[in-house]
Formats: sequence, structure tokens, C-alpha cells
Amino acid sequence: MTRRFPLLHTASARAFPLLVVAALASNVGTASATTPTGIGDPNFPNIGSAAYDVSNYSIDLKFDPASGRLNGTTTITARAKQELAAGSSIGFDFLLQTQSVLVDNKAAKYKLGDDKLTVTLPVRLAVGDEFTTVVAYNDIPSKVANKAGQRNWVENAGGALISNEPFSAEWWYPSNDHPTDKATYAVSVLAPEDRDVLSNGVETGVTQNIPGWKRHNWLSKSPQMTYATFLAVGKYERGGQSGGTPARPNLTAYATDLNPTVRANAKSSIERTPEIVDWLASTLTPYPFESTGGIVDARMGGFALETQTTPTYTDGFFKRGKNDSVVVHENAHQWFGDSTSVATWKDGWLNEGFASYMEYLWSEKNGTGTAAEIADYAYATSTRIDWNVVLTDPGAADVLPRELYSRGALAIQALRSALGDDEVFFQILREWLTKYQYGNAKITDFIDHANAVSGRSTNALFKTWLTDKGKPSYKPTDATLDDSVDAQAAPRSVAPTTPAKPQVWDDLYAVVTDKQ
Repeated sequence: MTRRFPLLHTASARAFPLLVVAALASNVGTASATTPTGIGDPNFPNIGSAAYDVSNYSIDLKFDPASGRLNGTTTITARAKQELAAGSSIGFDFLLQTQSVLVDNKAAKYKLGDDKLTVTLPVRLAVGDEFTTVVAYNDIPSKVANKAGQRNWVENAGGALISNEPFSAEWWYPSNDHPTDKATYAVSVLAPEDRDVLSNGVETGVTQNIPGWKRHNWLSKSPQMTYATFLAVGKYERGGQSGGTPARPNLTAYATDLNPTVRANAKSSIERTPEIVDWLASTLTPYPFESTGGIVDARMGGFALETQTTPTYTDGFFKRGKNDSVVVHENAHQWFGDSTSVATWKDGWLNEGFASYMEYLWSEKNGTGTAAEIADYAYATSTRIDWNVVLTDPGAADVLPRELYSRGALAIQALRSALGDDEVFFQILREWLTKYQYGNAKITDFIDHANAVSGRSTNALFKTWLTDKGKPSYKPTDATLDDSVDAQAAPRSVAPTTPAKPQVWDDLYAVVTDKQ
């Protein structure tokens, strides 16, 4: 995810309070058991479920922009991870009014509330048993809030858009809404014939069997997290259809109500996606997914998100001109975030720190400022960094604070400088992405990995740059692995001079505003 702040490229799109501020929805149907416990995430203990693992979501919907109504079914194929007796309950993260639930073709009792669809199992499930749950629902998502008061389904006269982090799935399909449960997806949406429908992966077909309506079908064949899914229904101008080496589907789209100048600026950036992805692949590992793309829509509300294969961007990133950096950031997340994903919502540095650092490397490639120059200048001048935010545990009130991006990128430069060997540094990154491809990991896993690959301890360095409160007493390029200032650098007691501003700085640290 990306959002811009004055002189600081960082932060999340929302604050995500853990405390309940309001109850959601009345019960629909009945269930004989209490609401199941969550998956055990330290920041959001009630989300997700440890009882099962989903392999596929088949989502079949109809959306009417005139009324804002969404209705249809989601079929969830999963395997039991626990012994589940008939009459026991499992939970899906969901908010919309539910009409019926079937488990292995048997009617199941259910209850909707507390951000959960609680389902009483009509059958016994042993560990490893595959089962299918079909949920039918009908609601107006834009009118639905979760317990924290968030309304993440956004619509206007043209259609609707759902793309948010960490929670978005609940507004359009029931799920096991945690990054550790990845699945494949088939999304089929019926919409008015004059509206486009966009989602993750590859569009497999558009059919028209009902006058005035068209059905759009999308397929995601690679493992995908729930928060990396998106759905856009509206009027869009489509762009590039293929690109990259090797060639892969590449779909770009621009909301037709964008300011013409903003649309032109966005196109000059987003249409470079195949080139940028090829560069990322040459720097990191082969691209992990089946397609690329990007969508620009003002309804994104001030941020961009690494929705898998097809990042979604607000128009604000392109009001000052072209913006390659945000395209680099969101596509870097296809590796750091979507393929190699966090194990808990405490581990966001693994996503945002590395995606931000790839922007530094893009500037280095283009001769507009080296990563070292950008990091040292940020260290010297970015007064809006709260150096007391602990990057290994930012807290549930804001799991994606700006410091994950800013201080987080500086920590990576500190590692690179301390190693003093780019071959080893990039070996650490490539082997990390290979080891955890399509999987999940914690920050401690990365530190252990860096130690193993380098044959040296990075513990003290990461303690200073990720965990310790207070501004480190030395700039990133002075780092060493024993966490002392480089012997060739000025002593720490000497006040450092402010380095020259890198040429790329004002592009990296631009401000998104809501006004044209």
C-alpha cells in the first residue's frame, strides 16, 4: 500500500482500531453454537479461522449500480484442519445479509454478527477432509459498516470499487480473511452492459445472455490473499493488453471520469508496468504471477494498493505529473507482500520497507539519486518520522504506520551498507523470495535468513533500526554489523551535515491531495 505525506512517502490508507466501536447487523437465521474463535493474529485475534484452510473461492454475483445492490453466491472449497463434529461451528469473515448456507449440499444453520458468518456444521469433518460451503447473500454493501465503523465498499453513479487493506473481502464475499490462508479464485459478475468489470488475474470471457447485462469472468490461478483481491464495476478506458518478457497479459484501465490531464499523466506511468515488472524480475526473481496491470480510479480515496496482478491507484498520485515511483512500489509488492506474505499483521515491514526500498533502487538505476543518497537524506531531513514507533510491533491501532515505509527503507539500506557486498545483499533478497514464494513469514524469519546467508549476525543492526525507540545515532550508510559507526565515518559526536537533496526526492515524497 502507498500513501503520500508531505516530505514523507509512507503510511496506510486507514487507521485500524482493534476496539469495537459498534455492533454490526442483526442475526439472520440461527446457529446453535457460539461464535468461533479467530485464527490467532496478535493484532486482530478475532479475524480468520484456524479450523480450515481454503483452496478456492468461486464467486458468482450480480451488481446493479442503480440500486447499489449486490447479490449472488460464493462457493468455498476448503479442508478441515481440526476435528469438527456435526453441530460444531466454523466462522467466515463476512458482513452482508445472508439468505442461505449449504455445507456439502446440506442446509446449515447460520448467524450473522460481530463481523462473522457463524455456520453450524450439519456434517462431521475429520482432519484433512475437503468440504464445500455455498453462501447465498443479498445486500447493499455501501450501507454496511464493520464493528470498527469502516465502510470500505465505495460507489458512485458509475459503479463501485472494493480495494482496501487489511480488510475488504467482508464487503463482497465470505472468507477466511487472513494473509496465511491463500487460495485460487474464479470471479464472475453480471453488470449492466455499459459498465466494465475488473478483478484479479486474467479475464477469461465476457458473455451476454440477458438483454442489457453482461457477465464478466476472471480467474486467479496463483495463491492469493483475501486483502489482495479487488472488484471494480464502472466505466473505464482500457489500455495495454499484453507486455513483458516473457509476454504475459497486461491490463490497464482508467476511470472515464478522471481529469484529462491526470489521465494522461497516469497513462504515462501505468503503461510502463511491463517494463517496470521486467526490471523488478531482473533485480529480484522471476515474476510470480500470471498477469500484470493497473487501475486508476479517484474512488481509491488517497492511496494505492498491491491488489494481486493488478494494483489499484488513486488519481492523486498523478496530479503533479507522471509518477513511476508508485508503480514501482505497488509492483514490488507483487514479490514483497503478495507472493511472500506476512505471517501476522505485526510483520508489515516485510511488505512496506522492501517495496519502498525498491523505489530507491529504481532511482539508482535511472541516475536520479542512489539508494544510499536517498536514505541518508531521508535520515537527515525527514522530521515527520516518529522514531518511537517499533517496526516489529506497530500496534493494532495502526498496523501500517508511515514509519514502516520510511524508517523501514532506511533499515534495508543500513543492512546493505553494513554488509558492504551487493552480491551478498541481493542474494539474501532473492533467496528469501524463493524460500517463501506463495507462503508467509515473520520479521524474525528474515533476520534469521539474513544471518544464515551472510554468515554474519545482523541482530544488533536490526535491533537498532527496527526495534529500538529513538533515532539511530548514525546514518544508514555508516552502519556496520556490530552496530558501531563505520570506522571511516565521522564520529557520532560530530553533528552531521545535511547531504545534498537527491534529484528524485520531490517525486518520491510528493503529496497526494483530494483536489485537482
